Amino acid sequence: MRETPPPTAVIGVRACDLAALALQDRHFLEGDYPDPHYRDRRERLLLVAVNCHRSAETCFCVSTGDGPEVTGGADLVLDELDQGFLVKAGSDRGRRLLDALPTRPVQGRFRRRAKALRKEARIQQRALPSRDLRAPLYAAREDQRHWHSVAERCLTCGNCAASCPTCFCFRVDEETPLDGSQSQAVRRWDTCFNDEHSYLVGHVVRKSAEHKYRQWLTHKLATWHDQYGRSGCTGCGRCITWCPVGIDIVEEAERLCTEVRTGEIRND
Repeated sequence: MRETPPPTAVIGVRACDLAALALQDRHFLEGDYPDPHYRDRRERLLLVAVNCHRSAETCFCVSTGDGPEVTGGADLVLDELDQGFLVKAGSDRGRRLLDALPTRPVQGRFRRRAKALRKEARIQQRALPSRDLRAPLYAAREDQRHWHSVAERCLTCGNCAASCPTCFCFRVDEETPLDGSQSQAVRRWDTCFNDEHSYLVGHVVRKSAEHKYRQWLTHKLATWHDQYGRSGCTGCGRCITWCPVGIDIVEEAERLCTEVRTGEIRND
């Protein structure tokens, strides 16, 4: 018997988050076997988004095409100004909510200010070299020297996957009380940096840091195109922020492209 999840509102969602949620929807709701638990929560989710008026040093959503301005996927969209919030509806549910709020028409000068700030947010310090990195990543698949140079720093802690809004891997654990009276299947988020993720018939398929990081980066930036028609990266930069050893996905992608272009990548 499925429990009905409570209605949930998420306030402060950014454009990169909405792009990631659209990818999660494709994974869990499309195909032959849509996930009923995900669908129940998704249908009860209210999203209040905020347009970005400045970009952090780690942001690169412009290069992935996913920000910084919200273009869809939210119920309400806000622009935060010193004088208050500009708000517009992005869905029928958002429109009903907006009609119930005490609002007043936006003055032109505030509208122009918000537009100028959204334009400023497009100035970012980082950019992926391409939205489709399949060629360099597939070319580097067997070059152990390249992946070893990353693995020397990588702690396989999984922070990058845990902070990434598009990572969807999970595991199912069977939990039984001490009296053995029942068994319950519990789903938990997982990461390809855990040994258990690639455990198969008594053997861990991806044991080394080289293989784990290669799996994460290649899936995120390359094989997602084959599955979903686009990269799995929305340019939020959280993996850069939360990596304890400073591994930068943009720097790694740029280095990979340079090594392929200069012939340094070898598959021997």
